[in-house]
Amino acid sequence: MAEPTVGEQLAAINVKLDLLIQQRNDHETRLRTLEQARWKLVGMATAAGALAGIFGPAMTKGMQ
Repeated sequence: MAEPTVGEQLAAINVKLDLLIQQRNDHETRLRTLEQARWKLVGMATAAGALAGIFGPAMTKGMQ
């Protein structure tokens, strides 16, 4: 079997490099989506805590 030429080796490396770049972009998209979801969850938890702080005492006032 003949050794691959330098041109063939460079072509193979180029294909692999293109795949790595595509995978990197996919990972960045996934991470960005996860980070956005995390901050939305933090915002909802903050809002729920604020509402509990505002309405909690009013709701327990009648129980005393």
